[in-house]
Amino acid sequence: MEGFTLALALVDAIPVLLFGASMIMIAARAGSVLFVIGAVLSTLAGCFKVLWKIILATQKKSVKWLNKGFLPLMGAGWLLILLSLILMRSGGADTAWAAGLIRMPSVLFLALWLVLMGFMVWYRKKRFVNEDAKKNWTAQIINCVAMASLFAGILLAR
Repeated sequence: MEGFTLALALVDAIPVLLFGASMIMIAARAGSVLFVIGAVLSTLAGCFKVLWKIILATQKKSVKWLNKGFLPLMGAGWLLILLSLILMRSGGADTAWAAGLIRMPSVLFLALWLVLMGFMVWYRKKRFVNEDAKKNWTAQIINCVAMASLFAGILLAR
């Protein structure tokens, strides 16, 4: 596939690293094994996508299982993350760590993250073509800003 460069793969790694760091900060306070499993699955999905792009850029081969695994792993990971948050809330777990997330300025960054993630879902459904490098660049720029917003929101809540 033309246009899939090592630069694209490396830019793809930025939001994966930011997401992974965000999940570590939350997991350290959440104390939920279910959350950790979901975060690991979601981060692994991102790693698979980065690895797919690295191989595509350097070897000119598409390792389809790395690419195809992204949505199922990401979906399963987010399902577990959401379930763990619901269980923590209803199970009386100590959620005092989350109080900072709904205060300024964290809440602004987290709101921006939610808006950008909603836009990413729309973009993926309406405009994204997996084999189009330009569409991947657009998605990566949006994803970088979104994950930087998530990271900032969590970091500022500390």
